Amino acid sequence: MDLLDRIAAWVSENPGKTAGAAGGFVIGILLFTLGWWKTLIVVILVVAGFFIGKSRDDNVSIIDQITGLFRRNRD
Repeated sequence: MDLLDRIAAWVSENPGKTAGAAGGFVIGILLFTLGWWKTLIVVILVVAGFFIGKSRDDNVSIIDQITGLFRRNRD
């Protein structure tokens, strides 16, 4: 098994770690190139885009999704 196969196997077994490392790397690069405030704006826009896309995928209105974030679990 060569190195690329081992890396691919590790990535497929650890998707959360891989996504976290990639996200941290991207945010680090943005911090160095853009600075704190511009990076914060980019992160806010990415999160907003994620929620808009998720609401379209789930056929749920954005308002319902936002209120669901603040609704307490009453189980």
